[in-house]
Amino acid sequence: MIKIISAHIEEFRGIRKLDINLAEKTFAISGPNGSGKSGVIDAIEFALTGQISRLTGTGTKGLSLADHGPHVDHIKFPDAAFVELEVSFPTLGKKAKLTRKVSAPKKPSIEPNDPDIVEILDEVSQHPEITLARREILKFILVEPTKRSAQIQEILKIDELGQTRSALNTAYGKLNRAAIAAEKDTRAKKDSLLQHLGISSLSAAEMLEAVNAKRKLLGLEIHDAMTADTIIDQGLAEPTGEQSLNKSAALIELDKLNKKIVELGRSPSPDAEALIDQIEQLEKDTQLLVSLQQRELVERGLKLVDGPSCPMCDHEWPDEAHLLSHLHAKQQKSQAAGELKQKLIEHASSLSTEVGDLKALLLETHRIAKIVSAVEMLSSVVAWGKDLAFFQEQLKSFATIFELKDRLANGWPAIPEGFAAKLADFVSAIRAKPDQSASLAAQGFLINAEQRFKDYKVARLTEKASQKARDASKVAYDAWCAAMESELDELYEAVEDDFSKFYRLLNDGDEQKFVARFKATEGRLDFDVNFYERGLFPPGAFHSEGHQDGMGVCLYLALMKRLLGDRFTVALLDDVVMSVDADHRYQFCKLLMAEFPNTQFVIATHDKVWAEQMRSARLVTRKTSMAFDSWSVDTGPLVESNPEIWAEIDAALAKSKVEVAAPILRRHMEFVARLLADQLGAQTVFRADNSYDLGGLLPSAFSRLSDLLGKAVDSAQSWGNEDQKFKAQARKQRLKEANTHKGEEDWTVNKAVHFNEWANFSPNDFMPIVRAFKDLLACAQCDDCGSWLYITPKGTSPEGLRCSCNSVNLNLKKKPK
Repeated sequence: MIKIISAHIEEFRGIRKLDINLAEKTFAISGPNGSGKSGVIDAIEFALTGQISRLTGTGTKGLSLADHGPHVDHIKFPDAAFVELEVSFPTLGKKAKLTRKVSAPKKPSIEPNDPDIVEILDEVSQHPEITLARREILKFILVEPTKRSAQIQEILKIDELGQTRSALNTAYGKLNRAAIAAEKDTRAKKDSLLQHLGISSLSAAEMLEAVNAKRKLLGLEIHDAMTADTIIDQGLAEPTGEQSLNKSAALIELDKLNKKIVELGRSPSPDAEALIDQIEQLEKDTQLLVSLQQRELVERGLKLVDGPSCPMCDHEWPDEAHLLSHLHAKQQKSQAAGELKQKLIEHASSLSTEVGDLKALLLETHRIAKIVSAVEMLSSVVAWGKDLAFFQEQLKSFATIFELKDRLANGWPAIPEGFAAKLADFVSAIRAKPDQSASLAAQGFLINAEQRFKDYKVARLTEKASQKARDASKVAYDAWCAAMESELDELYEAVEDDFSKFYRLLNDGDEQKFVARFKATEGRLDFDVNFYERGLFPPGAFHSEGHQDGMGVCLYLALMKRLLGDRFTVALLDDVVMSVDADHRYQFCKLLMAEFPNTQFVIATHDKVWAEQMRSARLVTRKTSMAFDSWSVDTGPLVESNPEIWAEIDAALAKSKVEVAAPILRRHMEFVARLLADQLGAQTVFRADNSYDLGGLLPSAFSRLSDLLGKAVDSAQSWGNEDQKFKAQARKQRLKEANTHKGEEDWTVNKAVHFNEWANFSPNDFMPIVRAFKDLLACAQCDDCGSWLYITPKGTSPEGLRCSCNSVNLNLKKKPK
């Protein structure tokens, strides 16, 4: 897509003003903790994407780009905080200037405003994953399978697959609950019909026998068959007035209500008790309640999303996908609360069914009371029925269930005071009525049977429809999961191969038979890796922290390769190999160079040794790296620019600031002495605290160099290679002279740095010291490429002394005699 040519940063994060020439190449920024390295990563990420990932995600509540993007002294003036990048477009053969201000992060300035350029930059802005910080590495490795699946799918821009799976699963859950409720209703209607007909099963023969017995008594035509279309009371006009009362049937119905009232008073409802426990659990755990409230808000918001603007707070997101991803992440966090809510709703639904059964009994009592004009009983039934209807309505809403705690605790039926006595009097009144004729009883039987048969048939149709809908949603869900898992398995197999290959390269010689396995199942992504051929285990089981870091980086690179392919041209890596040891870091350089030759990596590290290793491995050069010496809130990062180290010292001396020049020289010498001691294999006295000072390292390093050059002379002599002999002798003589000159000036540097006697030195006094050390260090550098000399192979028996460009390549092995 793009390469970065240069960056200009002003008043952004901890940076006041900084220019960096990246030259479209991999670039390294090193420096101690707190020196401003991450500010550069943040600035480039902001310029490309309009956001700073460090200010988002878990643990960043209260942080925002608007408040914390500008330098602390310019929080109230965000317009002063901006980043300007000069970028190239390899596929277009064009260049452009991209400027983005904190005051308008979604409105970058692009010059020229070429449609092709704008299109590519817009695509880049959709990929915040080009930035990888150490805190994000382990989210791929040490994380629950469900979260890993969501995070990796988000990186691969296929998170809509998981969202669709979740939506289908939710739909199935709702339809399944509806089907279960319909099944319960059908059973209740069936039991009511069986009880009324006095039969044990709804076989056509049994129903026909029970119905035809009453029809024969009334002189009605006998039904030849019993089907779903049969009208049980066909040919019968419904009786009206008091004469229509079926005394025996009425007493049966009233007895049912009486028994129900006794039962309700004797044993509490399990569903009511469960609801009380769940309400109390939510009341005690305020955070759970907050999560639940947020979940409801998020669920409502998801339904209203239409574009990048949040429908709840009007916050503008980069695009609709980012907004949906954010909302789904919040929804995932409140999963436990959502599960509790679901259980609460299910118990409320079951209790609602109980309420419905009681209402049905009251409805029968209402019908009987209306027939006999029992005004007082009718009034009591209506009042209680309305109360139960309101209670049942409250059970349907999660928000109103909380209001029912007291009623649930005190007895949800809330039987009106004196109702039992009124019912007893009513039953007595019905019993006192004269017996009805068998024909009236038969009429009532058939009418009631027809109504219950209709209710059963309607319930059965509803049940079949709900089962069909549930089964269809299950088929859709299973088919989606199968297709999704098939596609993901194919995708993850490709990621597996790249990940395993990268990890083997990173651990060259250590885990050459390393393999990994990804397995996607219903919203999960299980991840196991080989441990020295002992089997496949989760990464956190046996592998060290350093290996886990390495896995995280390798998995990131494999995912980016799969996501962007040839368009993976820029990546920002912020201290991502902190726990990886020095040897493997060198292999990491080789991995980046071999597998991603066309990707420009911008790498920040606090480890100066690795920064130098990157240069030794030719991943970067001195021109494509920079070191931060320190940082202050007033100045921002102070750059230690190694290629211009002597120019910095000269500039300080030109201002008569020996107190500035002396520490710069001292720190540079300490850095180089440590590096050369490592690259040349110098012998030093071991220190457990690893605190090797300049006085111990520098003489050892240059003594080792002198010995190596002597061996090179002897080797050339044995092979008769006069050209190499001359070069080795010349460099050794040069080293001898420089070392002698440096020795004469050592006391001055020590006093200047350690005894603070700067007032006794003038620039003229200090200049010879600078020249002495400059000449000495030049003896250990290639005159052509400027790299530091090193031995090959490392160890006690090196065979060559060379530089990075091979201009210096001295043989150390003598010709066999």
